[in-house]
Amino acid sequence: MSNVEGQRVNRKVLIIGLDGATWTNLQPWIDAGKLPHLAKLVAEGAAGPLTTTIPPVSASAWVSFATGCNPGQHGAFDFVFPRPNAYDIGVVNVNVRGVPPFWKVIEDAGGQVGLASVPITYPPQLIHGWTVCGFLVPNEQAAYTQPPELKEQIKAAGLTWPLHEFEGNRSRDPRKFLQDMRYFDESRTQVVTWLMKNRPWDLVSFVIKTTDTTQHEVWHLLDPQHPRHDAAMAARVKDDILAYFQAMDACVGKLVEAAGPETTVVVMSDHGGGPFEKFFHVNNWLASQGFLKFKRTPLSLVKRALFAAGFTPITALKIVNLLRLGKLRKNVKRGRGRGWMGQLFLSLRDVDWTRTRAFSIGNFGQIYINTKGARPQGIIEPGAEYEAVRDKIIQQALALRDPESSDAVIRTAYKREELYHGGRLNHAPDIILHTNRSKYVSFGHADFGSNKLIEPSIGQTGHHTMEGIVILRGADIPAGTRIEGANIIDIAPTVLALMSLPIPAEMDGQVLFGAEARGRAPADETRAGRPGTADENPYSEEDEEQVMERLRELGYVA
Repeated sequence: MSNVEGQRVNRKVLIIGLDGATWTNLQPWIDAGKLPHLAKLVAEGAAGPLTTTIPPVSASAWVSFATGCNPGQHGAFDFVFPRPNAYDIGVVNVNVRGVPPFWKVIEDAGGQVGLASVPITYPPQLIHGWTVCGFLVPNEQAAYTQPPELKEQIKAAGLTWPLHEFEGNRSRDPRKFLQDMRYFDESRTQVVTWLMKNRPWDLVSFVIKTTDTTQHEVWHLLDPQHPRHDAAMAARVKDDILAYFQAMDACVGKLVEAAGPETTVVVMSDHGGGPFEKFFHVNNWLASQGFLKFKRTPLSLVKRALFAAGFTPITALKIVNLLRLGKLRKNVKRGRGRGWMGQLFLSLRDVDWTRTRAFSIGNFGQIYINTKGARPQGIIEPGAEYEAVRDKIIQQALALRDPESSDAVIRTAYKREELYHGGRLNHAPDIILHTNRSKYVSFGHADFGSNKLIEPSIGQTGHHTMEGIVILRGADIPAGTRIEGANIIDIAPTVLALMSLPIPAEMDGQVLFGAEARGRAPADETRAGRPGTADENPYSEEDEEQVMERLRELGYVA
């Protein structure tokens, strides 16, 4: 029996994701009258900060948005992860998601759902409505729409759905880079507004991607306090940066106009943005502390000697940036362990798992213990030994200081059960090192991109922070309300409440606005998820390498 038997959808909702958007950038421009469409939504509705998942990684955050659940329930902890009972690396995809998305409730009530560029929806699933995927689609040949024929229908309408941002002008021409980013999401917005006008829908969720990419690339030009701030370049491109954000504001206006005045509008981001200065290479640190060991074969010994001498992918990246060869960045982005660079440079292939107690795979300080029964060559016994290793790593991580400034690199270290709960907890990293994010960003899946523990960033100057944005405007939302204490897991139950639909019992989030009059719907087998699916891989080996390359281009894996 459906949880929503007898329910009907009685209100439309438009969700606009501004990936990585932060009030730090938006609020001054709103106050100055530079972003009129966002300003209007704020004035007519409620707005405030939106706390994201720990760590603030998009893969986990967008699935938390989609499910209203913490990562311990839905099972997506990062873009990459060690496959169950293995050391090889998997790429997140829709099959990892262990809890159905909130829009399934809308479909069950007879509603039509449109999804566009919502991360972690590839490969597209059958839907009562339509889906156009973007992020993590391997190539143009992939089936990235639902229904499948929609891809050709978009082209037949004379519209363009660009799959991936153009990389060529990164690190070489900020103005052209900003134009590339603007074209990307303006083109996608044209497709989404066309779909909204030509296909039925009750919910549309569309994520504007390049707000995050732009902040990664130009934060040092926005922030005079950043160590890499270039005052002359900032003066030349400040109007171009504003013009980009004004173009995205105009995209918001077009989407709201296409939705109509009676539609409830939600604008939100998966995390915030801010400066960062240095990389913290987690696997190098684990090796320095004796938790990670290398093979003693002749080839690995040679690669380690070259590594110690500075023969690393990050050295190659410095050369590429110096020569302003933006198109080549993706080929040397802090290591490509599964390709030819993994054979040339020190990589996870050189790890001696029979002597390794812990290793890192992920973007934000995720550490996995090499536990017996969990890994094929695990050496740590579950129970007391496992806890002792975790305690020792945490103690030593919290004591780590930057030798240049004596600043603490790790602000907080968590055991997984301190952050997450649910049926997918066993897929979570055993430890999460949460850095001082205004200065340091951890990279684990870099294989061994650099021979340093801590070093100045290369390429990107902005990264993710814990506090994103949320704006809600609609009939049940008092104008001018300040939202406090909202979390990304609150969006799903809030949307269902605003649509007068029941909220599944497994959702961890709280309702921000709207009546929860019927209470939580009881969990049933149709929403129970599929345990143990984290190793289901929809990608071919070639497609997966293309997706990994894309993640490297964006800095999500190193």
